[in-house]
Amino acid sequence: MNYKNLLWLAGPAVAIILLWVFAVYIPINAQAKKGQNSLNSVLQERKTLETSVLTMTQQMQTQDTLKKSYDEFLTRAPAVGRMGEYMAGVVHAAKLRGMSLERLSGQYESMEVSNKNVVHPVFEMGIKGRFLDMGRFLEELSGQTAYGSIKQARIAYDEKEYPVLSGRFVIEFKALKERAREGK
Repeated sequence: MNYKNLLWLAGPAVAIILLWVFAVYIPINAQAKKGQNSLNSVLQERKTLETSVLTMTQQMQTQDTLKKSYDEFLTRAPAVGRMGEYMAGVVHAAKLRGMSLERLSGQYESMEVSNKNVVHPVFEMGIKGRFLDMGRFLEELSGQTAYGSIKQARIAYDEKEYPVLSGRFVIEFKALKERAREGK
């Protein structure tokens, strides 16, 4: 008999609890999980968009930097027709460093390339001077816009003229075929 009373008293409470779980808790929990999943997908999409916006701004900054450096190159690089004047400036800079120029010869190997605006004339320079002066001169030369690269370098010394060394350098420069302002 005790079990019947207990069943009559606990049965409706258990039924109400089960009804509440199936009618209220499970649907609300399912909606909460659905909302959490949609929130997670929105947060993931936001994170993706933020990274793509950051990448785009970095690309735009890189493009701006490249455009500025290209514009600077166009304004500072000598035209092929004025390469003689530019090399006269290089010779003058060498003399200011205390060096003497023994020979200077130029080669325009890439002039045949018709679709490029930039050519790379190569000059062979014979320089006499002290080792550190040569190094400073070449370092100063490498900081200029028209400097390309040193293709060959050979330094020799004569025991009779010891502090003074002889150097032979093959240096590639960058020059414009024609300036946009000069041609028009």
